[in-house]
Amino acid sequence: MKNSNDQKLGDAIKDMLKLYHLDDKIDEHKLVRSWEKVVGALISRHTTDIFISNRKLVVSIDSAPLRQELSYSSSKVVKDLNAIVGAHVIDELVLR
Repeated sequence: MKNSNDQKLGDAIKDMLKLYHLDDKIDEHKLVRSWEKVVGALISRHTTDIFISNRKLVVSIDSAPLRQELSYSSSKVVKDLNAIVGAHVIDELVLR
């Protein structure tokens, strides 16, 4: 006989993550780790710092020409990063 409290382990973990508001942090971590996949190896090598603050992805690039080129496609980068994570994690890309 099956107990009414039985649930799959994966569902229990998802419920726990939502309960403790950790699912947003996991999505942020996935997004930061997806940076190289979206922008490519060249830009990734010139990325010195990357973090999320107030739904903004803040990225430090050590090359002014690359930073300028990336600024032209920032909305596409935001869209692609959110798509990879499967959630709306960031609204804006801030380049330094």
